[in-house]
Amino acid sequence: MAQDARPESVVSDWWLPEAGSEDSVPGTYSVLATGNSMIRLHRPIGGEAALFSNSAIPHPLIHGVAFGKPVTLLNSRTKKFQWNFGLQADIELHPHLAIEGLHLFQDELRLTEARVRIQGQDDWITSPRFTRSLNSDGSMKSVTMSTFPQKVSWVQNGCATIWDASSWRGNDSEVSISSKTEFHFLFEEPVLLTEFFDNHLRSLQVLMTMITGERCGVEGLKFTDTTWEIDGSAPSKPHWVTARLRAPDARGRRRVPELLVPFECFNWEAQAPAVFDLSTAWAYSIEQWALLLDSRFVWPVARFATAASAVEALDRILNPPEKPYAPDDELIARVKEELKKTSLNGKDRGKIISGIKRPTETSLDQRIARLTELAPDAMKQLIDRPLWTNRVAKLRHVVSHGLESSEDFSRDTRALECGSEILLHILECAFLCHLGFNANQINEIKMQHPSTWQRKRIVDECFDLLPKMPVQAIDGGSKPESEEPAASATETPSA
Repeated sequence: MAQDARPESVVSDWWLPEAGSEDSVPGTYSVLATGNSMIRLHRPIGGEAALFSNSAIPHPLIHGVAFGKPVTLLNSRTKKFQWNFGLQADIELHPHLAIEGLHLFQDELRLTEARVRIQGQDDWITSPRFTRSLNSDGSMKSVTMSTFPQKVSWVQNGCATIWDASSWRGNDSEVSISSKTEFHFLFEEPVLLTEFFDNHLRSLQVLMTMITGERCGVEGLKFTDTTWEIDGSAPSKPHWVTARLRAPDARGRRRVPELLVPFECFNWEAQAPAVFDLSTAWAYSIEQWALLLDSRFVWPVARFATAASAVEALDRILNPPEKPYAPDDELIARVKEELKKTSLNGKDRGKIISGIKRPTETSLDQRIARLTELAPDAMKQLIDRPLWTNRVAKLRHVVSHGLESSEDFSRDTRALECGSEILLHILECAFLCHLGFNANQINEIKMQHPSTWQRKRIVDECFDLLPKMPVQAIDGGSKPESEEPAASATETPSA
């Protein structure tokens, strides 16, 4: 599960911060297996009017008491409610975030220190190992645990550290050891909670999602702020709170994931800052990327269209236009004069002028070729065919415009699978390049990754099913790529 769950429901009381606890509403509080919390209210909080509010989140902040400790709910949505006689009701609330341990107000939603566990990090980061020695009678004599070397990287306004979070307990006859690591953030100045989620927590999730090839959520989050005041004064030691938020259910995870890059090859001290640039710079492509890695996203047409869109968006991010496009007014005026001499009607002349005014769009073919240059050897290991960038781009044209030949995809999706694997390979190479690996390192990493050989097999078997593109001849004419007829998408290659 995502976090330590408390499946039982406990009696709780809830109120709006501006109203105070004397106007509390009874209810229950539960922590679900997915890590987030659920609240059931027995009366409307804030009165009946709140139930009929046009706002999806009528109360961004709610205070309460559960498990004997204060709880703050952020951005709670009403999922369902049942109205009984009088003021009695059964209202189900699902907060975006539940903070256990303190009543916080809007101006206190910040932190200076955080401890984070991300799903999948135990598969990537080598946890501390332990050895034991036994007495002659087989009883335990001693247990020795190796020390995990802390890895510190400086990030904006602070540092991000991977540190040993192992714990143990025992007695004369037995010992229980939990060997694990945590990400630890320490900031010089308070950071807004929303900023931390967007720029730090999201980046770690993206990193682990790409490393493991599976959606990775937050397994555990605790944070504190040294500037908080409790009962009017700063506490003598940091007051830690626990945050509850939803994460993907980990029950379906593979036991041994195929890691994109081994932790031993990753220089956390030098490369970690690039990780925290991802969430803001690559936001659009990241969401498409994560969707492609979800094993439930199996529809071939949608997968290929998403992969092509992610590649196109990533190239736009990495290669923004040097300056805004400005139409050539002199050229437009000359074209208008020449068009007046023709027999074209006004509508047709308008279409021509409109085309001149629009900027020339970089083709998908050109974008693919440009991204391929980030790791040419790694791409060559996967595919070394003439005009492959043209053919993948042509396939996107067929898919996105629903051309007649796209009807074959309902019977044979091999061309789409081939195109998707090529584009995913491009995205992964670009990701490694962004993290600071050079072309030779990327080639070596991809050569060792099991998915590369599976992709290569798909490409070798299915590439000829991609639509063919004409090749421009030197004299300006064109000739077909091959004199042989193109294989139909419904044909099965002979053994």
